[in-house]
Amino acid sequence: MPEATPRRTARSRDAILRAALDLCAEQGYATVTMEAIAARARVGKPTVYRWWPSKNAVFLDTLQESWAESVVPLPDTGDIITDLRNWLHRFVDTLNDPLLRPIIVGILGAAQHDPALKAAIRERFHVPFRAANQVRVIAAQEAGQLPRLAPELLEDSLVAPLWYRLLVSDEPFDHADADAILAHALHRNCGGPSPGERAWGVSDGS
Repeated sequence: MPEATPRRTARSRDAILRAALDLCAEQGYATVTMEAIAARARVGKPTVYRWWPSKNAVFLDTLQESWAESVVPLPDTGDIITDLRNWLHRFVDTLNDPLLRPIIVGILGAAQHDPALKAAIRERFHVPFRAANQVRVIAAQEAGQLPRLAPELLEDSLVAPLWYRLLVSDEPFDHADADAILAHALHRNCGGPSPGERAWGVSDGS
């Protein structure tokens, strides 16, 4: 048997993650198995188990790599409203991505019955992104672009309606909805104009 090389190992790992991504989009999170992932990636099942102990672990890495490319922490262009708007648009695009959406829904559902998975999601996604976004909001406060408030409250006001639509109501959402959410959040948390007014540089889409 040929000895594994770093390049060959990387190719196998990429193939496994891609297989998991495609299978979840095709048949849903619940029905994907480690055997199916190995078969689609054209690797042996022991190869998959060598790197991941479970299907949830495979999907966690799949999601992390895709998420890191699409949802970056809040940028700093010097204009916090533009930064929030662009960040929220990217967040909406990620939740609506036909490949990522079933993984996001599936892994969050699985995490409700798996404390270790829930802790891993918090450690890999929630904590680092929350910390980075707080730094940006605090910088905007110090620059006089936002009033003093708990940064996490602003972030929660922005993403909670989207998570609700994704996981509970299954209502569609797009960039216009994101703009409306941002206008409302700024009004409620920052004492700005009522939603629909343009003084914040964002309208409610109406």
